[in-house]
Amino acid sequence: MEKEKDMEQQEKVVYGRNAVLELLLKKPDSIEKIYFQFNTSHPKLKEILVSARRQKLVTGKARLERLSLMAGTTKHQGVCALVSAVSYYTIEEVLDKPRNTFPLLLILQGLEDPHNIGAIIRTAEAVAADAVLLIEGKGSPVNATVHKASAGALSHMRVCKVKSLVRCLEFLHERKFLIIAADMDAEINYTDIDLTKALAIVLGAEGSGLAPEAVKFCDHTVRIPMAGCVESLNVSVTAGVLLYEAMRQRLA
Repeated sequence: MEKEKDMEQQEKVVYGRNAVLELLLKKPDSIEKIYFQFNTSHPKLKEILVSARRQKLVTGKARLERLSLMAGTTKHQGVCALVSAVSYYTIEEVLDKPRNTFPLLLILQGLEDPHNIGAIIRTAEAVAADAVLLIEGKGSPVNATVHKASAGALSHMRVCKVKSLVRCLEFLHERKFLIIAADMDAEINYTDIDLTKALAIVLGAEGSGLAPEAVKFCDHTVRIPMAGCVESLNVSVTAGVLLYEAMRQRLA
């Protein structure tokens, strides 16, 4: 069983300088993350790194032992690319065939913890949201941990990748979406907003929160009241509270 898991993981890895460079040229959208050895002095490795950064792909360093483990061989030539097993949708495809009369979208800006992403996708599927949107080159890749944390929901939930959060919000405004974000300093309670219309909920990264330029495009920032000693909720819990309030209002 363990051997089967290792083989399954290896099928999602492209390794070797020429192979990764070809993947960057032909199918960059399929790449979740590229790992390099700590020394990238080889000209072709430098070329791959420059191309990856130009396309705003997520990159990282790894020891040779880890690269060998990912590739299943020592012949990785210092580079491995993790290839997504997820088929991404465009926003247009989602909105052309919505689940809901008034679509419900969840936008994640650069979440780093794959457990949070998986948990959010699981909750989004539970309330029959239309899609979860991710930002290219930001946050954790959609990896095996995300799959596991979603408890199978990733197989059903439509996931989109957008190049720019701001442009995405501008597009949704043109489509008459209400856009909200959670902020513990906001004056409006999350239950006081009408969430029955076309809705996009935007959640910022763990720790840093939502970028200021993105907040400007939100129609409302809302707060979730807290009576205890903690100052904030985990982002996946925040997502759950807002998504279930949207469903409660729509069912009512």
